[in-house]
Amino acid sequence: MSRALTRAFESRTDGRSAARVALGVAGFAVALAIAAQVRIPLPFTPVPITLQTFMLYLGAAWLGVRVAQPGLALYVGLALLGAPVMSGFRGGMAAFAGATGGYILGWFVAVLVVARLLGDGQRTAGRTALAMAAGSAIILSCGALHLALLLDLSPQQAFLMGAAPFLPGDALKILTASAIVRRWPNPFSIR
Repeated sequence: MSRALTRAFESRTDGRSAARVALGVAGFAVALAIAAQVRIPLPFTPVPITLQTFMLYLGAAWLGVRVAQPGLALYVGLALLGAPVMSGFRGGMAAFAGATGGYILGWFVAVLVVARLLGDGQRTAGRTALAMAAGSAIILSCGALHLALLLDLSPQQAFLMGAAPFLPGDALKILTASAIVRRWPNPFSIR
């Protein structure tokens, strides 16, 4: 059974070293946990600003979906098990049932979309920024929808609490992440 799992894992990584991929997965989970602790609470919304989306954009661009998605799943799995890896050193189901639950679900779709849009093709600054902007739109939409359902908000209130406060910061994160990706296309060579 374990031999079959090892072969499947290695085939999903297109022949790359399983150890290198595992290191990328674990490293991405650790980077997300560290980025979660860089947080700015906002008085008018229950959702803080963090650097997690910045890490998500970099991970999707540098690592690709085959490494970034398992890394994200590891991070979320650790949080679900109660590890204090979420913003404010929180963990457990409360982090997902609360105000940030929709954003977290949106991360999985965003990583997939950003990685697929960038693919292995040429990464101009514009193309990279547009792919990351699509990821941001997904995350903010999922987050605002979740807030609307959780707090019984109108669409306008949900936008004002769940998306609008994060647009300037996301624009800065996207510009910075796309510049980094353009300057250092794939420093990890495990895409």
